Formats: sequence, structure tokens, C-alpha cells
Amino acid sequence: MPPGRASALRRGAAAFVLLVAASGLGLLSLGKGTTAQAQVMADGMGVSVEGLKEDLVARLADCETGGKANPDAVITPDANGQASIGRLQFQTRTVIAFTKEIEDRRIDAGEARRIALDGQRSAALAKRIIFERDGAQHWHRCARSLGLYKEVEAIQRLAR
Repeated sequence: MPPGRASALRRGAAAFVLLVAASGLGLLSLGKGTTAQAQVMADGMGVSVEGLKEDLVARLADCETGGKANPDAVITPDANGQASIGRLQFQTRTVIAFTKEIEDRRIDAGEARRIALDGQRSAALAKRIIFERDGAQHWHRCARSLGLYKEVEAIQRLAR
């Protein structure tokens, strides 16, 4: 992992831990009306709520690809007989369905594969799926092993 990215991930994790700890100690309520307070705390760590989201997706991608040398090119046969491709291990039909649902745009299988194999485009789609739709359940194994379910909930509360 490049040093700059590792540093950003550490800042993101530190900001998240700080926010959760403050919440747990009663120093910060993560209910309505606290976004400004939470943002000030996160900004003090050099991280925004969007940065926390991006860090989460980056860690998810690292887990999904298992540290492979060229993570954008990873193709794995899934239990359902379909290929999962790219650093976020998207299946073609998943990209097609969420592009239609989120962007109200129809794409073909070729475009879906191009999105899945493009690190930036797949990360942007994953971020929208996770934070605007149904959480990290599409990446259950890594979400569970990284503890992302609670982290997603906390970040969603911060974003309100």
C-alpha cells in the first residue's frame, strides 16, 4: 500500500474511533442535529465524513481482493456460478441493477464489466450502494470480518 494511502487510512480510522469513543462516553450524541459537531471533530483529524466513507470502501476493496498485485483485474468465480470482478468483486448483473436503480440509467453487460474493472468507478458505485441503499451486505464476508456494519451505521448517522 502506498505510504500516502496508508496514512489516509490511519487518519480515517483514528477519526472514526474518536467519534465512536466520544459518542460512547456521552461527549457526542450521534442523533439529529449533531452533524456539525461530528464534522468539527472529524475535521480536526483531517478527515471529513466523505473521507470516512472513502476509507471504508478502500478497506473493503483491499479485503475483497486479498492483497492481489493487480486488484482491478481480479476475477473470481462466485458460489452462484457468476464471475465477481474488479477490486470490489462486482458481478455484472449487480452493476447493471444498481446503475439502473441509483442513476436511472440502463447499461449493457460490457459497460457493467468496464465499471467493475475501473477502480474509481466501482468504488463510487460501492459507496453509493453502501451509504445510500442497503449497506455493506453485498460484501458480507469482508464487511463482517472488518466490522463494517456498525461503522456504516455510525457514518450514516454522522451524515444526517
